[in-house]
Amino acid sequence: MNPDIPTKFPNNPPRPKIAVLLASFQGEAYIEAQLDSILAQTVPGIQIIVSDDGSTDRTRQILERHQRYYPKQIILRHRDKDGEFRNREPFIPAPAMNFFWLMSQTDADYVLLSDQDDVWDSRKVEKLLWMMREFEVPGLPALVFSDMEVVDAELREISPSFFAYSHIDPDRYMFPKILVENAVTGGALMMNRSLLQVARKVPRACFMHDWWIALCACCFGHMICVREPLSLYRQHQDNVLGARATGSAGDLWQRRFWKQQVEDNYCRMFMQAAAFGEMHWKRMETYERAVLKAFLSLPEKTPIERLRTIGGYYFYKTSWLQTIAQAVTIPRDVRARARSLGQRG
Repeated sequence: MNPDIPTKFPNNPPRPKIAVLLASFQGEAYIEAQLDSILAQTVPGIQIIVSDDGSTDRTRQILERHQRYYPKQIILRHRDKDGEFRNREPFIPAPAMNFFWLMSQTDADYVLLSDQDDVWDSRKVEKLLWMMREFEVPGLPALVFSDMEVVDAELREISPSFFAYSHIDPDRYMFPKILVENAVTGGALMMNRSLLQVARKVPRACFMHDWWIALCACCFGHMICVREPLSLYRQHQDNVLGARATGSAGDLWQRRFWKQQVEDNYCRMFMQAAAFGEMHWKRMETYERAVLKAFLSLPEKTPIERLRTIGGYYFYKTSWLQTIAQAVTIPRDVRARARSLGQRG
Protein backbone atom coordinates (compact mmCIF):
# COMPACT_ATOMS: atom_id res chain seq x y z
CA MET A 1 0.00 0.00 0.00
CA ASN A 2 1.19 3.49 -0.88
CA PRO A 3 1.12 5.62 2.31
CA ASP A 4 0.67 8.79 0.23
CA ILE A 5 -2.80 7.71 -0.92
CA PRO A 6 -5.41 7.93 1.87
CA THR A 7 -7.98 5.22 2.28
CA LYS A 8 -11.04 7.50 2.52
CA PHE A 9 -12.44 9.88 -0.06
CA PRO A 10 -12.37 13.61 0.83
CA ASN A 11 -15.51 15.04 2.47
CA ASN A 12 -17.39 11.74 1.99
CA PRO A 13 -19.05 12.72 -1.33
CA PRO A 14 -21.96 10.69 -2.73
CA ARG A 15 -21.11 7.46 -4.49
CA PRO A 16 -20.38 8.15 -8.18
CA LYS A 17 -21.40 6.00 -11.11
CA ILE A 18 -18.32 4.10 -12.29
CA ALA A 19 -18.03 2.04 -15.47
CA VAL A 20 -15.26 -0.25 -16.67
CA LEU A 21 -15.15 -0.70 -20.45
CA LEU A 22 -13.67 -4.05 -21.40
CA ALA A 23 -12.77 -4.90 -25.00
CA SER A 24 -12.29 -8.60 -25.68
CA PHE A 25 -11.13 -10.75 -28.56
CA GLN A 26 -9.98 -14.37 -28.38
CA GLY A 27 -9.38 -13.94 -24.66
CA GLU A 28 -10.42 -17.25 -23.15
CA ALA A 29 -6.99 -17.86 -21.59
CA TYR A 30 -7.01 -14.76 -19.40
CA ILE A 31 -10.33 -12.93 -19.35
CA GLU A 32 -11.83 -14.81 -16.40
CA ALA A 33 -9.03 -13.71 -14.07
CA GLN A 34 -9.45 -10.11 -15.19
CA LEU A 35 -13.22 -10.15 -14.69
CA ASP A 36 -12.76 -11.58 -11.20
CA SER A 37 -10.23 -8.88 -10.30
CA ILE A 38 -12.63 -6.12 -11.38
CA LEU A 39 -15.52 -7.68 -9.51
CA ALA A 40 -13.31 -7.84 -6.40
CA GLN A 41 -12.71 -4.07 -6.28
CA THR A 42 -13.19 -2.36 -2.92
CA VAL A 43 -15.45 0.27 -4.52
CA PRO A 44 -18.93 -1.30 -4.80
CA GLY A 45 -21.41 -1.07 -7.65
CA ILE A 46 -18.96 -0.89 -10.55
CA GLN A 47 -20.59 -1.57 -13.91
CA ILE A 48 -18.61 -3.63 -16.44
CA ILE A 49 -19.56 -3.06 -20.09
CA VAL A 50 -18.02 -5.65 -22.41
CA SER A 51 -17.68 -5.54 -26.18
CA ASP A 52 -16.45 -8.75 -27.78
CA ASP A 53 -15.04 -8.19 -31.27
CA GLY A 54 -16.05 -11.53 -32.79
CA SER A 55 -14.18 -14.10 -30.71
CA THR A 56 -14.38 -17.68 -31.96
CA ASP A 57 -12.89 -19.31 -28.86
CA ARG A 58 -14.64 -19.67 -25.47
CA THR A 59 -14.48 -15.97 -24.62
CA ARG A 60 -18.19 -15.42 -25.20
CA GLN A 61 -19.20 -18.42 -23.06
CA ILE A 62 -17.03 -17.17 -20.19
CA LEU A 63 -18.58 -13.70 -20.46
CA GLU A 64 -22.13 -15.06 -20.53
CA ARG A 65 -21.49 -17.28 -17.50
CA HIS A 66 -20.18 -14.33 -15.50
CA GLN A 67 -23.13 -12.23 -16.59
CA ARG A 68 -25.54 -14.85 -15.22
CA TYR A 69 -23.76 -14.67 -11.86
CA TYR A 70 -23.55 -10.83 -11.83
CA PRO A 71 -26.48 -9.60 -13.97
CA LYS A 72 -26.55 -6.13 -12.38
CA GLN A 73 -22.85 -5.49 -12.93
CA ILE A 74 -21.89 -7.11 -16.23
CA ILE A 75 -23.44 -5.84 -19.46
CA LEU A 76 -22.61 -7.57 -22.73
CA ARG A 77 -22.86 -5.49 -25.89
CA HIS A 78 -22.58 -6.39 -29.58
CA ARG A 79 -20.31 -3.79 -31.11
CA ASP A 80 -21.83 -1.69 -33.88
CA LYS A 81 -19.55 -1.86 -36.94
CA ASP A 82 -21.56 0.46 -39.17
CA GLY A 83 -21.44 4.19 -39.78
CA GLU A 84 -19.23 6.06 -37.37
CA PHE A 85 -17.86 2.84 -35.87
CA ARG A 86 -17.09 0.97 -39.09
CA ASN A 87 -13.66 -0.60 -39.41
CA ARG A 88 -11.10 2.01 -40.50
CA GLU A 89 -7.82 0.17 -40.35
CA PRO A 90 -5.03 1.15 -40.64
CA PHE A 91 -6.06 4.71 -39.76
CA ILE A 92 -7.78 3.56 -36.57
CA PRO A 93 -6.67 0.15 -35.20
CA ALA A 94 -9.46 -2.34 -34.54
CA PRO A 95 -8.90 -2.41 -30.73
CA ALA A 96 -9.08 1.40 -30.66
CA MET A 97 -12.36 1.43 -32.57
CA ASN A 98 -13.74 -1.15 -30.17
CA PHE A 99 -12.98 1.22 -27.28
CA PHE A 100 -14.40 4.24 -29.12
CA TRP A 101 -17.63 2.30 -29.51
CA LEU A 102 -17.58 1.27 -25.86
CA MET A 103 -17.11 4.91 -24.81
CA SER A 104 -20.36 5.71 -26.63
CA GLN A 105 -22.20 3.18 -24.45
CA THR A 106 -21.93 4.88 -21.04
CA ASP A 107 -22.80 8.09 -19.25
CA ALA A 108 -20.90 7.18 -16.06
CA ASP A 109 -19.27 9.83 -13.87
CA TYR A 110 -15.93 8.03 -14.09
CA VAL A 111 -14.76 5.55 -16.70
CA LEU A 112 -11.89 3.07 -16.73
CA LEU A 113 -10.68 0.98 -19.65
CA SER A 114 -9.71 -2.65 -19.32
CA ASP A 115 -7.70 -5.03 -21.43
CA GLN A 116 -8.81 -8.64 -21.27
CA ASP A 117 -5.53 -10.08 -20.01
CA ASP A 118 -4.52 -7.83 -17.10
CA VAL A 119 -5.23 -8.39 -13.40
CA TRP A 120 -6.16 -5.44 -11.19
CA ASP A 121 -5.16 -4.73 -7.61
CA SER A 122 -8.33 -4.86 -5.51
CA ARG A 123 -7.94 -1.17 -4.54
CA LYS A 124 -7.11 0.15 -8.00
CA VAL A 125 -10.44 1.91 -8.57
CA GLU A 126 -10.49 3.25 -5.02
CA LYS A 127 -7.03 4.80 -5.32
CA LEU A 128 -7.57 6.28 -8.77
CA LEU A 129 -10.92 7.68 -7.69
CA TRP A 130 -9.43 9.30 -4.60
CA MET A 131 -6.72 10.97 -6.69
CA MET A 132 -9.26 12.04 -9.30
CA ARG A 133 -11.44 13.74 -6.73
CA GLU A 134 -8.44 15.43 -5.17
CA PHE A 135 -7.35 17.27 -8.28
CA GLU A 136 -10.20 17.45 -10.83
CA VAL A 137 -11.90 20.79 -11.52
CA PRO A 138 -15.68 20.57 -12.06
CA GLY A 139 -16.54 20.78 -15.75
CA LEU A 140 -12.97 20.25 -16.99
CA PRO A 141 -11.61 17.04 -18.53
CA ALA A 142 -9.43 15.07 -16.12
CA LEU A 143 -7.38 11.90 -16.44
CA VAL A 144 -5.62 9.85 -13.76
CA PHE A 145 -3.34 6.95 -14.66
CA SER A 146 -1.08 4.59 -12.74
CA ASP A 147 2.01 2.48 -13.10
CA MET A 148 1.73 -1.27 -13.64
CA GLU A 149 3.77 -4.32 -12.78
CA VAL A 150 4.96 -6.18 -15.88
CA VAL A 151 4.44 -9.95 -15.62
CA ASP A 152 4.62 -12.95 -17.92
CA ALA A 153 1.74 -15.15 -19.05
CA GLU A 154 1.80 -16.99 -15.69
CA LEU A 155 1.87 -13.70 -13.69
CA ARG A 156 5.54 -14.04 -12.77
CA GLU A 157 7.21 -10.66 -12.37
CA ILE A 158 9.28 -9.31 -15.25
CA SER A 159 9.57 -5.77 -13.88
CA PRO A 160 7.99 -4.04 -10.87
CA SER A 161 7.38 -0.92 -12.98
CA PHE A 162 6.00 -0.58 -16.49
CA PHE A 163 7.37 2.98 -16.60
CA ALA A 164 10.89 1.86 -15.74
CA TYR A 165 10.76 -1.19 -18.00
CA SER A 166 9.55 0.82 -21.00
CA HIS A 167 11.72 3.88 -20.22
CA ILE A 168 8.63 6.09 -19.99
CA ASP A 169 8.51 9.40 -18.14
CA PRO A 170 5.02 9.52 -16.58
CA ASP A 171 5.27 13.27 -15.95
CA ARG A 172 4.66 14.08 -19.62
CA TYR A 173 1.69 16.38 -19.05
CA MET A 174 2.57 19.05 -21.64
CA PHE A 175 0.73 19.05 -24.98
CA PRO A 176 3.97 19.17 -27.07
CA LYS A 177 5.41 16.14 -25.28
CA ILE A 178 2.21 14.11 -25.60
CA LEU A 179 2.13 14.84 -29.34
CA VAL A 180 5.41 12.93 -29.80
CA GLU A 181 5.15 10.26 -27.10
CA ASN A 182 2.32 8.82 -25.03
CA ALA A 183 2.87 7.90 -21.38
CA VAL A 184 -0.69 6.70 -20.73
CA THR A 185 -1.70 3.05 -21.12
CA GLY A 186 -5.42 2.52 -21.65
CA GLY A 187 -5.74 -0.22 -19.06
CA ALA A 188 -4.19 2.02 -16.41
CA LEU A 189 -6.36 5.14 -16.78
CA MET A 190 -9.49 6.66 -15.27
CA MET A 191 -11.26 9.60 -16.94
CA ASN A 192 -14.08 11.81 -15.74
CA ARG A 193 -17.28 12.41 -17.69
CA SER A 194 -16.04 15.73 -19.11
CA LEU A 195 -13.07 13.98 -20.71
CA LEU A 196 -15.25 11.09 -21.90
CA GLN A 197 -17.51 13.52 -23.77
CA VAL A 198 -14.53 15.00 -25.62
CA ALA A 199 -12.48 11.85 -26.22
CA ARG A 200 -15.22 9.50 -27.42
CA LYS A 201 -15.79 11.38 -30.70
CA VAL A 202 -14.22 9.18 -33.37
CA PRO A 203 -11.42 11.00 -35.23
CA ARG A 204 -10.36 10.56 -38.82
CA ALA A 205 -7.21 8.82 -37.60
CA CYS A 206 -5.50 7.96 -34.34
CA PHE A 207 -2.46 5.94 -33.37
CA MET A 208 -4.32 4.26 -30.50
CA HIS A 209 -7.28 5.20 -28.32
CA ASP A 210 -5.24 5.81 -25.15
CA TRP A 211 -2.92 8.24 -26.95
CA TRP A 212 -5.96 10.10 -28.29
CA ILE A 213 -7.50 10.30 -24.81
CA ALA A 214 -4.22 11.64 -23.39
CA LEU A 215 -4.09 14.34 -26.09
CA CYS A 216 -7.64 15.44 -25.20
CA ALA A 217 -6.81 15.50 -21.49
CA CYS A 218 -3.61 17.54 -21.71
CA CYS A 219 -4.98 19.99 -24.29
CA PHE A 220 -8.32 20.75 -22.63
CA GLY A 221 -7.96 19.70 -19.00
CA HIS A 222 -5.61 18.02 -16.55
CA MET A 223 -3.84 14.71 -16.12
CA ILE A 224 -1.85 13.26 -13.25
CA CYS A 225 -0.06 10.01 -12.48
CA VAL A 226 -0.28 7.66 -9.51
CA ARG A 227 3.18 6.12 -9.48
CA GLU A 228 2.08 3.01 -7.61
CA PRO A 229 1.56 -0.10 -9.81
CA LEU A 230 -2.16 -0.87 -9.52
CA SER A 231 -2.42 -3.74 -11.97
CA LEU A 232 -0.48 -6.64 -13.44
CA TYR A 233 0.32 -6.01 -17.10
CA ARG A 234 0.48 -9.46 -18.63
CA GLN A 235 3.16 -9.76 -21.30
CA HIS A 236 2.57 -12.65 -23.71
CA GLN A 237 2.85 -13.51 -27.39
CA ASP A 238 -0.70 -12.40 -28.22
CA ASN A 239 -0.43 -8.83 -26.88
CA VAL A 240 -1.65 -6.24 -29.39
CA LEU A 241 0.93 -3.77 -28.07
CA GLY A 242 3.29 -5.35 -25.59
CA ALA A 243 5.61 -3.67 -23.13
CA ARG A 244 9.06 -3.10 -24.57
CA ALA A 245 12.30 -1.69 -23.22
CA THR A 246 12.09 1.35 -25.49
CA GLY A 247 14.47 4.27 -25.54
CA SER A 248 17.66 2.33 -24.90
CA ALA A 249 20.59 2.26 -27.30
CA GLY A 250 19.86 -1.42 -27.95
CA ASP A 251 16.25 -0.69 -28.83
CA LEU A 252 17.26 2.07 -31.23
CA TRP A 253 19.82 -0.24 -32.82
CA GLN A 254 17.15 -2.90 -33.36
CA ARG A 255 14.86 -0.36 -35.05
CA ARG A 256 17.19 -0.08 -38.01
CA PHE A 257 15.79 -3.50 -39.04
CA TRP A 258 12.20 -2.21 -38.77
CA LYS A 259 12.48 0.67 -41.23
CA GLN A 260 9.01 0.19 -42.73
CA GLN A 261 7.33 -0.14 -39.33
CA VAL A 262 9.14 2.93 -37.96
CA GLU A 263 8.10 5.01 -40.96
CA ASP A 264 4.51 3.75 -40.71
CA ASN A 265 4.43 4.69 -37.02
CA TYR A 266 5.61 8.21 -37.80
CA CYS A 267 2.88 8.48 -40.43
CA ARG A 268 0.27 7.39 -37.90
CA MET A 269 1.61 9.88 -35.35
CA PHE A 270 1.33 12.80 -37.79
CA MET A 271 -2.06 11.63 -39.09
CA GLN A 272 -3.28 11.57 -35.51
CA ALA A 273 -2.01 15.10 -34.89
CA ALA A 274 -3.64 16.37 -38.09
CA ALA A 275 -6.93 14.67 -37.17
CA PHE A 276 -6.78 16.25 -33.71
CA GLY A 277 -6.43 19.68 -35.27
CA GLU A 278 -9.27 19.04 -37.71
CA MET A 279 -11.62 18.04 -34.91
CA HIS A 280 -10.63 20.52 -32.18
CA TRP A 281 -9.01 23.56 -33.85
CA LYS A 282 -11.80 25.99 -32.92
CA ARG A 283 -11.69 24.87 -29.30
CA MET A 284 -7.90 25.05 -28.93
CA GLU A 285 -6.11 27.98 -27.34
CA THR A 286 -3.58 30.08 -29.29
CA TYR A 287 -0.63 28.29 -27.67
CA GLU A 288 -1.87 24.78 -28.56
CA ARG A 289 -2.60 25.90 -32.13
CA ALA A 290 0.95 27.20 -32.53
CA VAL A 291 2.37 23.99 -31.07
CA LEU A 292 0.32 21.81 -33.39
CA LYS A 293 1.28 23.84 -36.49
CA ALA A 294 4.97 23.59 -35.56
CA PHE A 295 4.67 19.85 -34.99
CA LEU A 296 2.98 19.23 -38.33
CA SER A 297 5.75 21.18 -40.05
CA LEU A 298 8.49 18.80 -38.87
CA PRO A 299 8.42 16.39 -41.87
CA GLU A 300 9.13 19.27 -44.27
CA LYS A 301 12.30 20.33 -42.44
CA THR A 302 15.89 19.12 -42.53
CA PRO A 303 17.19 17.21 -39.47
CA ILE A 304 18.96 20.34 -38.18
CA GLU A 305 15.84 22.45 -38.63
CA ARG A 306 13.83 19.76 -36.88
CA LEU A 307 16.17 19.83 -33.89
CA ARG A 308 15.70 23.60 -33.63
CA THR A 309 11.92 23.22 -33.75
CA ILE A 310 12.00 20.33 -31.28
CA GLY A 311 14.04 22.43 -28.85
CA GLY A 312 11.90 25.53 -29.34
CA TYR A 313 8.58 23.76 -28.76
CA TYR A 314 9.65 20.98 -26.34
CA PHE A 315 8.89 18.10 -28.68
CA TYR A 316 11.17 15.95 -26.56
CA LYS A 317 10.92 12.21 -26.21
CA THR A 318 11.84 10.57 -22.90
CA SER A 319 15.50 10.08 -23.84
CA TRP A 320 17.84 12.33 -25.80
CA LEU A 321 18.74 9.36 -28.02
CA GLN A 322 15.10 9.00 -29.05
CA THR A 323 14.83 12.75 -29.61
CA ILE A 324 17.83 12.80 -31.94
CA ALA A 325 16.62 9.68 -33.74
CA GLN A 326 13.24 11.36 -34.24
CA ALA A 327 14.89 14.37 -35.91
CA VAL A 328 16.71 12.07 -38.33
CA THR A 329 14.14 9.39 -39.11
CA ILE A 330 10.88 11.32 -39.59
CA PRO A 331 10.03 10.69 -43.28
CA ARG A 332 9.73 13.86 -45.37
CA ASP A 333 6.91 12.54 -47.55
CA VAL A 334 4.43 11.82 -44.74
CA ARG A 335 1.36 12.54 -46.87
CA ALA A 336 2.42 10.20 -49.67
CA ARG A 337 3.32 7.51 -47.14
CA ALA A 338 -0.05 7.96 -45.46
CA ARG A 339 -1.77 7.30 -48.79
CA SER A 340 0.43 4.25 -49.29
CA LEU A 341 -0.40 3.06 -45.79
CA GLY A 342 -4.10 3.33 -46.58
CA GLN A 343 -3.68 1.35 -49.79
CA ARG A 344 -1.77 -1.37 -47.95
CA GLY A 345 -4.44 -1.42 -45.22
